[in-house]
Amino acid sequence: MNTGQQERLEIVAYNPWKRFFTRAVIALIMVTLGVGGYYYGRWSVWHERGTAVIERDELRLITREQEEELKELRRRVLVTESSNAVDRRAYQEVQQTVLNLNARIAQLENELHFYQRVMAPEKTDQGLRIDSLDLRPTGENRTYEYQLVITQVTDNNTFIEGRALVSIIGQRGQTKNVTLPLKDVSDDVDDLSVRFRFRFFQNVAGQLQLPEDFEPERVQVILQSTGRKAMRIEQEFDWSSQEAL
Repeated sequence: MNTGQQERLEIVAYNPWKRFFTRAVIALIMVTLGVGGYYYGRWSVWHERGTAVIERDELRLITREQEEELKELRRRVLVTESSNAVDRRAYQEVQQTVLNLNARIAQLENELHFYQRVMAPEKTDQGLRIDSLDLRPTGENRTYEYQLVITQVTDNNTFIEGRALVSIIGQRGQTKNVTLPLKDVSDDVDDLSVRFRFRFFQNVAGQLQLPEDFEPERVQVILQSTGRKAMRIEQEFDWSSQEAL
């Protein structure tokens, strides 16, 4: 009597078509995923470029409108200054009108120059740029409005993103070269640096209030972009000259 374990053999029918069908299904799934990924990528690029074209056309429209407004304002200035039917009582009113028109012309010329730099840059100006920094007193105690304009001068209409670190440097009491991050003096900023992401330009604006014992001397702006062509831009602005703007 055999007390050992008996081996059991199981006969399975070989079906080559089943194996072929399984491999064909797997191959079809892989091809479908590959083709789908390819067309999704192309759609994403197309959508990105379409949005960029819309933004670019909007900037061009603004530029054309400002050019027309400049022409009209210059015409009104010439008419007002050349009028001989102005009596003495109306002289001051006319003079103020001319001053207001000239101020508006100067403002429009600055804005137009800004848009032209963004839309039609020189090759030497390519890349991330700090366009301007304005500081204006609000009339309240040691409170100022600030506006930092960051631009990307490029011809490919792609997004650029990164962080902007703004610091105010000055004297506090007897201590010199004290650095105050923007977040310490502005309720509009929560982090040590401000995130930016744009195609053409971005404004960083808000209000800041300086401590009573702090005398500002200059403003330091550092931009650090991310990505394959990361850039670092650092620039300092004299506080007194910016405040006078």
